[in-house]
Amino acid sequence: MPPTLHPVFTYRAFISKPDTLALGATKGGAHRICVPVTDGFLRGTGKAAGIDFEIVQGGSDWPRADPGTRIIHLDSRFNARNTETGEVLYGYYPGITRPDPEMQKCLERSPEARTTEGREHYWVMTPTFEVSGEGMKWMEQTVFVAHGHWFVPGDGRQAVEYEVYKVVSG
Repeated sequence: MPPTLHPVFTYRAFISKPDTLALGATKGGAHRICVPVTDGFLRGTGKAAGIDFEIVQGGSDWPRADPGTRIIHLDSRFNARNTETGEVLYGYYPGITRPDPEMQKCLERSPEARTTEGREHYWVMTPTFEVSGEGMKWMEQTVFVAHGHWFVPGDGRQAVEYEVYKVVSG
């Protein structure tokens, strides 16, 4: 029986356009940028409702865009803290996305940029976590997959948002 996916939490990370650094073409010809993560959250759903972390500054996305394939290889890291328990979380998520017209509007900060839905893009990641609290150690021993989309609240900010699923063996 194939594995199934169970929704676990939503990860939303607001990004800083003014502090974004474009390195341009790097080894292999791919274009690298550095996009600082300013704030956001991880909020549990269903049986994982106890997951409630606030993202703290210090994380970034370091995607590499391959102009030959039009694929963006994600390389993102962030830190978060549970404001009630003080538990700390480190997240790393590699992934792949294929830019499309709606995504391009968000990347360019177009006034036409809008909140999108996961089904509108091919935007997949495989996050892993390290946690300080014993109650969350299961996150270090679990395989997760997620699909992403843009969150544009209309206040001039933008966020990447992922619906994260736990992979459960047949």
